[in-house]
Amino acid sequence: MKRLFFLLLLLFPLQSFSQYWLTRDEDYFFISTGVDVRNAIFGGTVNDAAYDGTISAGYRNAGFSILVYYESFTAIRYESMGINPGFVVRPGKMLIPVADLSLSFIRRPWKVYPSLAANGRLEYHFDRFFVYARGEYRWRTDYDFFQASVYGGISIKFGLN
Repeated sequence: MKRLFFLLLLLFPLQSFSQYWLTRDEDYFFISTGVDVRNAIFGGTVNDAAYDGTISAGYRNAGFSILVYYESFTAIRYESMGINPGFVVRPGKMLIPVADLSLSFIRRPWKVYPSLAANGRLEYHFDRFFVYARGEYRWRTDYDFFQASVYGGISIKFGLN
């Protein structure tokens, strides 16, 4: 079993970098919706399982990506909104890693706080849409600690030539 796992681990880079090009035109807009997977299934550190959703809109041009987003988590009266400039590692392929930085605000009922997060996204692209998994490491300035979250979602592309 260990040998099989090791073999699969060695073959993963070959498979991911030898994918065919989905498109060479990487200039498009997209809209997305997603959910915090851990909070939806297991709950968080201070809450039971509940819906924590995001909506976003963005623009992608080859190796550059920028998006604006809004997150609402009504179970703990938490809202977040911000802008994420990012770097696209392998534009045009089917499996695309993206790294970005989130410059945002956290809105609580009693105050608004600035916030900063590092994100890593892995996107699987089809012709007109893509699905993604996003890991986030956010500095929660409302409680002054760092928190890791995992989101999943779907995005629709438009403005393609």
